[in-house]
Amino acid sequence: MSIKFNMSFDDFFESHQERKPLLIKKALANNEFSWSDVNEIFDNSDVSSNDFKLSLDGIRPKSEYIESYYDIGILRHRLIKPAIYEHLKNGATLITNKIKNSKKVSHISKQISTFTGRQVVSSAYLSFGNKDSFRCHWDTRDVFAIQLIGRKRWIVYEPSMESPLYTQQSKDYEHEHPCPTSPFMDIVLEPGDVFYLPRGWWHNPLPLGEATFHLAIGTFPAYTVDYLSWLFKRIETHTDLRRSLHIWQHDKEHLSLAGRQLNELITNRDNYQCFLDEFNGAIRVESALALDIFGDPNAGTPSEHFGVRLCTSSCYSITDDYIIANGTRLNLDEQSKKIIQHIVKLPNICIGALIIGLPEIPADKLRKLISQLCHLDILELSRT
Repeated sequence: MSIKFNMSFDDFFESHQERKPLLIKKALANNEFSWSDVNEIFDNSDVSSNDFKLSLDGIRPKSEYIESYYDIGILRHRLIKPAIYEHLKNGATLITNKIKNSKKVSHISKQISTFTGRQVVSSAYLSFGNKDSFRCHWDTRDVFAIQLIGRKRWIVYEPSMESPLYTQQSKDYEHEHPCPTSPFMDIVLEPGDVFYLPRGWWHNPLPLGEATFHLAIGTFPAYTVDYLSWLFKRIETHTDLRRSLHIWQHDKEHLSLAGRQLNELITNRDNYQCFLDEFNGAIRVESALALDIFGDPNAGTPSEHFGVRLCTSSCYSITDDYIIANGTRLNLDEQSKKIIQHIVKLPNICIGALIIGLPEIPADKLRKLISQLCHLDILELSRT
């Protein structure tokens, strides 16, 4: 299920990212999402966590649809299926966030992550009625809505508060920054459609009285406030920024000097790069196990039909001769750098195609380098 964005990232960045919504009709080629996949997602969710919700005229208390029990001395939680079914028949929306253990969701979310260069989190929304799951609101992250089953109507309004952060929820600011009265868009998503919505844009997704299921892939970049918070923890090493304050007439010149010093620290490229390295070094990307290949000493190198992709969404540092993936920083020689750059351009390219595309690297050495990078969890194999 590959996503056809129908534009380069540079075009997306210039025209849409954090600027305005984008609807891509029939973007998801070969939509093979089934009810079996939907049931599996909710079966594998932690129903006791705050990431699992049932919405019907507000978020329902878990006591209405979850029971606790002891299983050989271990406290477990399970859905009360008759209650769930009845709520859904009455128009409820079933929601699960931070989806794990779904190969199809992982495949879709990794494409969003690769395209945007951002960490992503996946959520799922299921309903059969015509009641909205939440009233009109904004999100504090950019979202890609992937419609997989049925249809859903989206009414979208322009932002009234620019670029809200995660601490700035619409319910707390709607009196000061109310939703506009005239919609910017009123669209219906159909299976295979992808809809990009920047943070801060008001929206109300509405079921249409039919079965509907979609994923919401939220993207999470580093923000300026994150950089400043990181930097301010380190400025105590500068003597002029540790001076005590007394009165304005005495301190204003000193504060002006401190401001100039802060500006130099903020715009220092080494500080900026160090922050991004730490930010990306803390990110972990799920990658599939290949126990039969890398755990078996007799397995040899992967065959040429295997695909390979990077275990990171941020590839900015490749031009600086290193890469950070799943907490590992690896300095790249020229051959490794060429391999990584080729994979960045063509995610999930098969090893055979890499061998053809990089004839200057001996095939045996290329296979060995790929095996080493997979072993380090910098590359991931896909069994195409």
